[in-house]
Amino acid sequence: MFKVKYNLDVLKPHQPSSDLVARALMEIEGVKKVRVSVDELDQKTASLHIRLEGEDIDIDMVSIKLDELNCALHSVDEVVIERIK
Repeated sequence: MFKVKYNLDVLKPHQPSSDLVARALMEIEGVKKVRVSVDELDQKTASLHIRLEGEDIDIDMVSIKLDELNCALHSVDEVVIERIK
């Protein structure tokens, strides 16, 4: 089993709210903590930095969930993986 942290760069429309995005990501198996911060805001979109922490998080499931919310995963900026004994 692995402890995982992801730092993601995500583009989203103004709706859904950042709160709703965070709550939806919490539904993914293994996710224990979600932190969302707004990097840039324009008339139609918001650029977010999202940090996910948990155990054995499947990044493909994260991407699918973001797609369902009309959000685009621009990049995975950082990955930290630790083996849990």
